[in-house]
This record gives sequence, C-alpha cells and structure tokens, in this order.
Amino acid sequence: QNNYEGPPSDFAMVIPVPVVLQKENVKTLDATSFAKIDAMAAPRLVEYWETDPCYVEPDVDYMEDNAIPSSAEPETGTMGGVTIEAQFKVGEYEIVILSAKDSTGLDTWLRTHKYNIPQGAEAVLRPYVEAGTKFFVAKVDAKKVKFEGNRLKLSPLRFHYDTKEFRLPIRLGLLNAKGHQDVIVHILAKGQRYEAAN
Repeated sequence: QNNYEGPPSDFAMVIPVPVVLQKENVKTLDATSFAKIDAMAAPRLVEYWETDPCYVEPDVDYMEDNAIPSSAEPETGTMGGVTIEAQFKVGEYEIVILSAKDSTGLDTWLRTHKYNIPQGAEAVLRPYVEAGTKFFVAKVDAKKVKFEGNRLKLSPLRFHYDTKEFRLPIRLGLLNAKGHQDVIVHILAKGQRYEAAN
C-alpha cells in the first residue's frame, strides 16, 4: 500500500521479483485489509494483578491432571536487452513483468515507455539486473482510479510467488524520497520468526 502524492499519470512502481509473475499472482486489495492488520498490531493497554500473598501452590498431581494443553502447534518482444515476460491489467494498474540484460537498457526502456522514474535509477537497478532479477512494473490507468471525496485513492497491490528467501527490495523506493521514509512491515507466518538481516 503506497502513500503517493501527485497526478496518477506520473505514478510508476518498479519492484524487483525473483520470478515471472502471471495475472493470477497479482490482485488489488481493499484498504480495510491494512486497517485490520494495523488494529491487530497496535499497542494494547493491559492490566496486571499482583499475586495473592495468601496463595498456596497446589499439589503436583493436581496440576498434571488439569494441565492446559499447549496451542503452540500480451505485448511481447525485446528492446535494448529488455524482454517483456508478461503483461496484464489488474484493477487500475497496467502491469508488465520485465527481464533485462543490463541496467542501462532497462532504464532507457522505462523512460521510452513513459514511466516517470527518477534520475539515478540506473545505478540502483544495476545490482538487481546483475543478479538476474525480474521486474514487476506497475503504471496507473488514470481512467480507472477511484476517488474518496476529492482525493484519489490507489488500491493496495498484492502479489505472491514462491522463493527460498524472503527479501523486501526497497532501495528503488528511496530514489523518490523527499527525506526519511517509513517502511512498516507486518509478517504473518506459521511456526517461524523473521528478523531483519541487512
């Protein structure tokens, strides 16, 4: 879910992904999905009671008998070393999945196709291109955007893929920053814990 300021025609999102995504891997979400997660993750007011000073520890046999169970359990082709691997529309977004042989070619392709990317993008794209990463590129169709009052509201985008490592590539987003940027990440995972690595 992006907080974007500016005309919809200028919005473009480029996200490195490890595989070629297809239309069934991408959809828009209702913003209430994030409201629910924010509510679940919000700080809670709790009340603690002191232990009763007259409390007597029950017999061990009693505890074993009454133990509480644990709950732990399209358009195609190549131009300048850039290949369109997939192309489709989802909600108000026009999406292409690209692969590139070099970052200069990718930078040129994006500018030629009127993606409004900031200066200096080529150097940030380079390590992703050298690693063989694909690129999820979204542009807004201004005719399909929704308004809340007099403000334009972009739908959150959800995309999924299988990979051995979970990476959140955010360096490209820093190019548009006016200063410090906040990134809020919620990870919902069964039976494992995630920590920031770098």
